[in-house]
Amino acid sequence: MKKIGLFYWPLKGNVEKVALAIKSRFKDEDIDVVDLSKIHAKHLFYYDNIILGSSTVGADHWEDATEDNKWYKLFHEMDEDKVDLMEKNFALYGLGDQIAYPNNFVDGMERVYSHISKHNIKLIGEWDNEGYTFNHSEALHNNKFRGLAIDLDNQEDSMNEKIDRWVEILKPLLK
Repeated sequence: MKKIGLFYWPLKGNVEKVALAIKSRFKDEDIDVVDLSKIHAKHLFYYDNIILGSSTVGADHWEDATEDNKWYKLFHEMDEDKVDLMEKNFALYGLGDQIAYPNNFVDGMERVYSHISKHNIKLIGEWDNEGYTFNHSEALHNNKFRGLAIDLDNQEDSMNEKIDRWVEILKPLLK
């Protein structure tokens, strides 16, 4: 297996907790886990397999060009440099709260996908829509999420089982 780059934002919360849990399912030499504040778009070329992790936040946080929005910075660099990712494998995971925000469950995952998909990627690791209760999710297509959907606010006890199953889906697809 070629090295995996797992990039996530924001720091110090559930997105980071899931990043570290995913990392624990691989050998240390097979995966690097790095927060977005430490990378530039060019770092994506160092890996054949990339996992991106995000939370669902308000649209104003995604669209504002502020220094604290590390996703915006990465997307801007990718667009500005016209990055072609040469069909590298990309897997996504997203966190959300399906009870408190039933109309926006894991929407952040779709925001990430909509930006990276313009750069010639190969999406892997779609996730079934079973066992969730919500009204709407932008990340849901043909009854599958773009990637692993995690709700640590309401389903923390299923996190490890979901990560185990998702990583088993990913492993045969990783170059």
